[in-house]
Amino acid sequence: MDQNNQHPLKNMTHDALHDLVHFDTKIFKTLPVLIFKPGKLTASTFDGEKNNYVKPVALFVFLNFLFFVIKFKGIFAYTLAGYQSQFNDRINSAAADMHLSLPLLTERFNTAMHFEQKEYLVIMVPLFAVLVQLLYFMQRRHFVQHLVFSLHFYSFFIVFLMILPYIMILVSLLMSVLHLQIAFFETETFLIDTILVVSFTYLLFAVRRFYQSNWLVSIIKSAVLSFGVFLLIVYVFRLFLFIAVMHSITEI
Repeated sequence: MDQNNQHPLKNMTHDALHDLVHFDTKIFKTLPVLIFKPGKLTASTFDGEKNNYVKPVALFVFLNFLFFVIKFKGIFAYTLAGYQSQFNDRINSAAADMHLSLPLLTERFNTAMHFEQKEYLVIMVPLFAVLVQLLYFMQRRHFVQHLVFSLHFYSFFIVFLMILPYIMILVSLLMSVLHLQIAFFETETFLIDTILVVSFTYLLFAVRRFYQSNWLVSIIKSAVLSFGVFLLIVYVFRLFLFIAVMHSITEI
């Protein structure tokens, strides 16, 4: 592996800070490539040539900020009620310690969850990068390469989450016009299924381009990675959010 591929983490951080300070019209060139050419941004980061794209960390930070300030209901319908069967004792203990009724604790928790589920999306990036490294350990790539791949995937993921509510509105309107049942399209199950399909499709082309796998290997590994996205969202991210949100409201 050449020196350009062994891209040091400190250099990547320096480039990201430079992009944040000199953020300009490069974003308008970067976003179409991110969305419509999966894997190309990651490949261009390590091809040894100067490019005019926003650096991976700067892009992810910018989209996270944009995602945070956009006003809509949130990513998933995570409320305190959804945690009660699993963490009932912890919830009752918190309510007693804070001298709050359960309804008031629920209100505080759900309000905090609305904001923090977007803020803590960043935790999935390094975890996903570890999963990618495990799948491609035979290629003996530097971890930073997998991390950049993960940053670009979750940058796309954030863009997808920002436009998803509008897609769901259009689907609901279409279903109403056709006088079809729309209840399923408003459930978390539909949201998760949509994320799985979109993630698999995007990852298929991304791993094909960046890791240069053949189609069969790309399909298998994209399926594993998209299932990993599902596990991170439904289990790891959900558990982390409960701990983080409970800590934030009990520290008030």
